[in-house]
Amino acid sequence: MSKVRIPNIEHLLRPRGAPQQVSREAVAYHEAGHVLVCYHYSRDVLHAKLTEPNVDAEPSHVHFEPNHALASLMQRPGNPGRLWPEALEQTLSTVRILLGGPAAQALYQGVAFNQIDGGYDYQLAVRSLLSLERLRLEYEELADVDLSHRNASTLDGLAADANRVIQSMDNQLYLDRIALRLLVKGSLCGEEINDLLEGMKRHDRLRDVHRKLVLRQRAVRDEH
Repeated sequence: MSKVRIPNIEHLLRPRGAPQQVSREAVAYHEAGHVLVCYHYSRDVLHAKLTEPNVDAEPSHVHFEPNHALASLMQRPGNPGRLWPEALEQTLSTVRILLGGPAAQALYQGVAFNQIDGGYDYQLAVRSLLSLERLRLEYEELADVDLSHRNASTLDGLAADANRVIQSMDNQLYLDRIALRLLVKGSLCGEEINDLLEGMKRHDRLRDVHRKLVLRQRAVRDEH
């Protein structure tokens, strides 16, 4: 079984004793971080909820659009290679979304990202990469596809992506809007979230694809 190496922040997955006690405001910014990164990477946010600690049975959470390409890949399609690029890209976006919560909480609390006990978010981020790799290994046709999810620096790179979205000065107003509205209402539907984030810039996938092509061409030239 191939393994996805988890560098640098893997220590955050280890048991750390009692969970950190955080304010309701910090939790609101945590959930708003998930929402902001989700919107930035053009994944629909279906619902966001902020609950009272130790009161509500259901924890605070953000429900967002699933990875449709990955779901299709699980159905044993005839041409898995066609689905792989989108399944990979959406998995990487999922990890960014998961790490957006701890990044926003760190910003609100004025501490470093690695000082936040991300708990379940970090575990889901790691599992997302591992699950994608396990699924890839089920297909002989996927032996020579893009394996960037296995790179040693991938998880840190995705965390940096999430951090950039959260810490962008252009996005501060939108982060505050979502967090404050969650504090007032307790929950937001997708339509409300879209209204609050109207005007926020989103990730330019075409520019990203162009950048990757340029880097690949440079690598080929260097080999020759």
